[in-house]
Amino acid sequence: MLLLARPSERIRTASEILIEVELRDEASVPAYMKISEKVLHLRRLGMAYSKISEHLGVNLWMAKKAARWAKAQNK
Repeated sequence: MLLLARPSERIRTASEILIEVELRDEASVPAYMKISEKVLHLRRLGMAYSKISEHLGVNLWMAKKAARWAKAQNK
């Protein structure tokens, strides 16, 4: 009986395996992510960040961070 050698498969390390995780717990999602689409929409309508933050009940820093995050997600 003749056995032919087969090439072995390459061993994949954990760093080569792509995984994707969805956040399901609503409480664990940061506030700026929750409001990001609203902020971006209002900004595109020409509303100033100060008015957006006042309208949504967040501080100015949060409104700007939400807009940056939303823009990065839409690229």
